[in-house]
Amino acid sequence: PLVPVHLFDKPVPGPSYFIIAGLVFTVLSEPFLESEFGAEWEQKAPIEMVRWATQEHAESKDQQLVILSQVLAHELTMGYEHLENCLLEAVCGVPVRNLRHAMELAEQCEGTYLRLNLRHNQVLILRADSVQKASAEVLIKHGIPCDKSPDL
Repeated sequence: PLVPVHLFDKPVPGPSYFIIAGLVFTVLSEPFLESEFGAEWEQKAPIEMVRWATQEHAESKDQQLVILSQVLAHELTMGYEHLENCLLEAVCGVPVRNLRHAMELAEQCEGTYLRLNLRHNQVLILRADSVQKASAEVLIKHGIPCDKSPDL
């Protein structure tokens, strides 16, 4: 399946995630859908997400749907706070294969701006030279010990 039914087969327990300048990315999974929308997520989640979870199949073994799950407050991401549960399609113009790939693309992005393409033609643009400092500030402000899960 394209969307994992459980997270038991992971080497490290818990959801995988990474945070860039307050943008929190994770993998779309049934446990994620249940935590966001409740036990009846198939009726309450956006139709698109339900379709991905119930009907779609992965095209490759490492394919994952990467979701911008929430935006933690920071001046660099002002104006983006309303975004949640959006599919990340590309980073700096490169299509995203999975969560690790998205993180690597963001870390290796060259140029003045980090461009994050979300579904429905939404594009987030962050000044690349400010991302690392903003990430550190967000972690401290929100008491988050690490910018990524141990499996990444």
